[in-house]
Amino acid sequence: MDRKVKGITIMEVLVVMAIIAILASASMFGLRNLVQRERLYSAMTQVANDLKEVQFRSMSSNMVWGVRFCANQNQYKIFAVDPSTVGGGCPRDADPSCTNDATTQRLVSLPPGVSPEADFYVLFDRRGYPLNWNCGIGAINITLKNSYGRRTVFVDSVGRIRYE
Repeated sequence: MDRKVKGITIMEVLVVMAIIAILASASMFGLRNLVQRERLYSAMTQVANDLKEVQFRSMSSNMVWGVRFCANQNQYKIFAVDPSTVGGGCPRDADPSCTNDATTQRLVSLPPGVSPEADFYVLFDRRGYPLNWNCGIGAINITLKNSYGRRTVFVDSVGRIRYE
């Protein structure tokens, strides 16, 4: 009687394990990219919503409100400017650097790994128009970055806020 033992060889097991390892590493890379992309998108929508909130606060109160972004930090500052320090709709002590924290009302953290590409100082006047750090009305672009890429929030010269 001829009996053949049915089973799998060690070589077949090793080939299957190698295929599984390759598929697992590829899916982990894709999952990492997905997480980074979603963090960047979340940060972009968060910044746009906070800019809209600051713009609304400026229009509904007798104060100039603003947001200060500091490059390579994963947080930004929302602040109100005291009306007594405002001359012609612009704070006299407008400082574009990130060292003046005296006016900070709230610190907002961005998702891990996301930071602004450059320093930004955005103010909104009582009509909702954006002012840059030297108090000129104009369009402002806030670019956020992480290891996945870059996304930009746009504030045009009449105060419309959008993102791509």
